[in-house]
This record gives sequence, structure tokens and C-alpha cells, in this order.
Amino acid sequence: MRKGMLYQLVIAVICAGAMVSTSWAQEDVNAPWDPAQHFEPYWDQVYFSARLYNPVERPDSDPNTRRSLSVSGAVRQLDKTGLVGIEERPTNIVVLDQDGLEIHSTVDQPAISRWYRSPDDIRNLVGFGVWNDDIRYSVSIPMDPSLGYPVSLSRVEWSFSVLLADTFEVVDVPFEPNDTWIELVDGLEILIEEASVEEGKYSYLIQAIYDPNLVTYSTGGRWHVRRDETPPAAIVVKVEMLNAAGKPVYQPGTSGSFSSSTGRENSDGLEIATTRASGSCAGCGDVATIRYTFAFDPYEQEARFVLEDIPVPIF
Repeated sequence: MRKGMLYQLVIAVICAGAMVSTSWAQEDVNAPWDPAQHFEPYWDQVYFSARLYNPVERPDSDPNTRRSLSVSGAVRQLDKTGLVGIEERPTNIVVLDQDGLEIHSTVDQPAISRWYRSPDDIRNLVGFGVWNDDIRYSVSIPMDPSLGYPVSLSRVEWSFSVLLADTFEVVDVPFEPNDTWIELVDGLEILIEEASVEEGKYSYLIQAIYDPNLVTYSTGGRWHVRRDETPPAAIVVKVEMLNAAGKPVYQPGTSGSFSSSTGRENSDGLEIATTRASGSCAGCGDVATIRYTFAFDPYEQEARFVLEDIPVPIF
């Protein structure tokens, strides 16, 4: 129902104040989501490892030395458009040696459960005070010494499962306590019981009641999907604190401390979540708005990655 809406602005007036809702979608929702337009894989290490267990202390272990070749690296995020979450577990691996012969492969069945992580939640320290949002991976290749070792790897393939959406909506709610329940989307209402700001600080207590068949409500940047389960029609992908100018009060690179805890209970098929949170930073005393970002009609897809001509160290 929501697919195809482009930059439609909707303003709804709530008893407690003004709630602003903005929707947007990809320009062509029928175009397939191409991983090559959004990700760039690279390798940074190739190494051998060997392991031998003490047969006296570990009599049930394989007495033979276990050897493996590992390739590790990361995937750069070039464009996060349409991307809700990433499961950072390499699957369906295929490795070819220098002659194009397959030396390792896996055929992975759908996992019992999949945990998706927000692309904005991925941070790696790569230098003093320097961070990036590359997605780390490691591919381990069991080696049989009787068959020799490859001189190089002509091709390494693997997949990540990604959670996508074509349509998103931003809902802004005034940062102020009230006694009126606010419907953010169909199946989700919130009540802001406490909301306070002072110089350099903010805190709030919010109750949410929602139908888990319609909405996934999580403020931690992670989402769980079980095997053969279809994601609900709407997912809360981000919750931000904005100042009066509509900018996030916390900016990357600035110091600050934040805490949040959520308790949940079930009542007649509905979930009730109570979140208490606080923040301390240079701009935290300027909070004026809470911004909820929703993804609609999310779906899962395999993102396939390929690396070629990877050298192998001499063993």
C-alpha cells in the first residue's frame, strides 16, 4: 500500500502537539536492489593456521593436525539507501585455487534465526580517533596437506543476508511529557511519561504498546527474524534526539555518554515496552524533538560478494 509514495509530506495534529510525518521511497521501486551499487568488498589479511590437541588431555579430539587458510577483510558501505540491516555471517562460500579448481565450498541452509544489525550501528576503530563503518568478515578454508597448498586464490565468493525496504517514513514527536497516547504507525502507539532537558543533559521515559504482527519495535539497532518468518509491515529502524533546528544533538566525533534500558511484557497478544534513557553531551540540553524512522514492507535478500586474484603466503 505504501510502495510508490514519493516525497509525500503529511502533517497530523495530535492533542499533545504537532506530529510531523514524512514519507519517501526509491525513485524506481521496481528496480532490483543491486549489492554492487551499495557495497565494495576487499581483503586485508591471508594467513595459515595449524592446531594440534594434546591427546593425553584431549583424548576425544582428532589427533591429526588441523590446518586452514583464512581470508579476512571487510565490505565498504558505499550507499545505505534502502538498507535496513545486515547479517554479518558469511554463507554459501566458494573458493577456487590458482587453476580455477574448487577447493572449498559450503551450502548453507537458512538459519534457524537471523540477527540483522543496523548499518549505522557498525563502527570499527582503524586509527587513533578514526572510525569507519566497514562490515568485517573472515572466510576459513580447511586444508588437506596431502593435496598441497594453493599458490593463490583466483576467486573467493560469499554472501551476507540483508534486510531491505523500498519505503521509509520519518515521524517527529515533540520532546515533552503528556498524557495522550500517540499513534506513530498502524499497530504502534507511544506515551511520553517523562521528558526533561537541562544544560548538557536529557532524559525520558516512554511507554510503547504495539502489535508484533504489524510492527517490530526495537531501539537498539538489531532485529531478529526466524526461519520461514516474514518481517512485519513496519520496523523502527532509528530513534534520534533532535534540536530545534532539526539536527541530531549528538554528532560523531564529539564526546558524550548515553544509556538506555527497555523492559517488555505481553498483554493479550500486544507487547508493552517501557524505555528509560538519558544522554549527556555538548548539545544534549537542546533536545526539542524525538524522530522515529520506520521502514515499510521490509524484505530479505542475499548480497553476493566476489574477490579475485588473492595471493597466498608461502607456508
